[in-house]
Amino acid sequence: MRQALWLLLLIALPAAAGKSCVDCHAGAAERSWALSKHGVIARIESGRERKRAPDCAACHAFEAKAPTPPHYTKKTSRQQAREQATAGCGACHSPRYVTEQLAAAQRGLAIGEMKRREAEALVALARKELTATELAQVEKLFATLRDENLRELRLGLAHQSPDYQWWLGQAALDGSLLRIKGALGEARRSRAAAR
Repeated sequence: MRQALWLLLLIALPAAAGKSCVDCHAGAAERSWALSKHGVIARIESGRERKRAPDCAACHAFEAKAPTPPHYTKKTSRQQAREQATAGCGACHSPRYVTEQLAAAQRGLAIGEMKRREAEALVALARKELTATELAQVEKLFATLRDENLRELRLGLAHQSPDYQWWLGQAALDGSLLRIKGALGEARRSRAAAR
């Protein structure tokens, strides 16, 4: 029953309200898909009767079949939704290709999470060493890494969007991590010079 309700909400309500997916999900999610292979093909094929590239609903309808809503909160729910969404890839792609792409995405996400853990360890040190004013800058940088850079990476991996995987994902994570290290080092040097 719950699955059917979410599928109805995903498909019927936006159509009934005359809205598209991007009416609510404009921004990073829309740009990530637009810069992906599917988004580029869709743009090339716009106006054609027969289209090869899936739109938002084509992929996310599979995700909606997971036991929890697409806006999941638990890690297990996220995995179930990911597996459902991946099942949709097999409608057009070979099992080998789907498996390879999923494995590459999982490796990319593991690298991003490793960078997050490294930044988290630095922030834990900063919380012990820095004043509230100094710490505020480090916390702000960490929030950008955790809330923005990792989101962009996830979008890029999910949509197979190279710009979002690399420039807005991995490279941005590296930049944020370096800025956190730099802010911590600067605070330490300032303290040493003040002594």
